[in-house]
Formats: sequence, C-alpha cells, structure tokens
Amino acid sequence: MKKVLLLISINVLFFVSCIEDVEKSATAVLDEARVAYECSDFDRAKLLLDSIKTTYPKAFKVRREALQLSRDVELGEQLRSLEYYDSRMEQLVAHRDSLLVDFVLEKESRYQDVGNYMLPSQIIKNNVGNSYLRAQVDEKGKVMLISIYRGKSIQHKSIRVNSGDSYAECDTPTGNYTSRHLGVTTERVSFSYGKDGGIMDFIATGSSPFTVQLSGKGKFSYTLRSSDAQAVVAVLELAAVLQELESIREMRDEAERHIEFIKRSKEKYDNKEDGNNQP
Repeated sequence: MKKVLLLISINVLFFVSCIEDVEKSATAVLDEARVAYECSDFDRAKLLLDSIKTTYPKAFKVRREALQLSRDVELGEQLRSLEYYDSRMEQLVAHRDSLLVDFVLEKESRYQDVGNYMLPSQIIKNNVGNSYLRAQVDEKGKVMLISIYRGKSIQHKSIRVNSGDSYAECDTPTGNYTSRHLGVTTERVSFSYGKDGGIMDFIATGSSPFTVQLSGKGKFSYTLRSSDAQAVVAVLELAAVLQELESIREMRDEAERHIEFIKRSKEKYDNKEDGNNQP
C-alpha cells in the first residue's frame, strides 16, 4: 500500500512539474510577445501569441493572458492604421484642393446629392452649338465621358476616336438623352470610365490630332479640340485622387468601428475579471 501511495505521489509530483514547466515556457513566450507589442512590432507579437495557443494548449493561465494581450495588439494595429489614414487623407485633401482650382462644380442641390466636376471650357454655356466629348468626375470619383452631338438626328450610340493608325471605340453607352429645339437635335450619350473601350485612356496617352466618329442610324465626324483632350487628362488625374480619398475614408471608418469593438471587448473582459476577483 505504501508503494502504491509512493508511486501516486511521484506521478502527481511529475505531473505538477510538467505543468509548471509548460507554464514557465509559455510565460517566456508571452513575455517576448509583450516586448514585441511595446516596440509596436505587432506582426511578431501576433506570431508569438499564436504559437502559445498551438504549442502550449494546456497552459490555460498563460493563454488567458495571451488572449488579453492579443486584444491590445489588435488595438495597437488599428490605432496605427488610423494614424496613417489621417495622414494620408490630409495629403490627399491638399492635392485635391490644388487640382480643384481649375475645375467648376455643377450641382443642383434640389435633386443632386453628388455634383460633377469639369473644366470651365466644357460647361454647356461655353459650348452652345458645339459637338464635343465632355469629361466629368463626380465628387466621389466616378468618371463619365459624354458625347454631345448637335445637328440633324443620327441617334448615335457608339463613338470611335482615331489618332493616326490607332483607335479606341465603344458601343455600350450607360445612358442617352435626346432633345430638340428650333429644329436642332441634341444627343447626349454617356459612357462610364472603365466601360468606355479605353477611349479616355487612349486620349490621355495618345497624340493629337484626334478624330471623333459618331455612329448610329447616321454618322458624324469631327476633330477633337485640344482643350477637350486636356480635359480628359485633368479629369482622370482628379478622379484618381478622389477615388483614393473615398477609399481611405471607408477604411478609416472601418478602423474606427473595429477600435470601438475591441474597446468594448476589453471592457467586458475586465469587468468579468473584476467580478471573479471579488471576495
């Protein structure tokens, strides 16, 4: 009986010793993760914390502490991202404002939530009687190319832009509008950037002169004005800034939501721990 009790005692001591060794090893990794966290090396901290979960599954006390530290690491990451977003937004707003000096905003507040930017040379009152391509970008960065034709009705639905032996064309408009006044037909056919057959990029990177060919039930051709080609370049530059600014805003909002979630999670955990520690 004494031998049995001795064996049991030895096994218990061995088991306790093993647990202590596991906890000690896990604690060493946790301490290393804390150092990485304090140095803002969040990637390394996460790797170390993940290793505790996989390598020391029975180190329960250390794993609980690691879970709390992982929340701190995640919070640190999000706060760092928020700092970057704020800095980048400041740069983009300054760039946007420097470009907007050359643009006008067309927006009817009664029925438009989002207005459109364009160069003054392309607004309607400066193009009475003209057929031309108008480039515009809305306040969120969506770009449109609008083919405006005035004359005898041709019901055009496609446009082709030629430069020497090269060309770009599109026959899938996203919208069209026709009106008539004093025997003159005005046709407005819209093409979304990215679905315009590469016409805007072709104009922005090509060489003048460009010839514009409109096709539908009839046909019409004209030479693209240099000011209209320059408008395409300017609009695409502004659009790139507006699109990145919109993207950064969305990511910043998401980071703020994530930060609030982490803070609530930490608060809930801290309240639970305080409750467990009460006598």
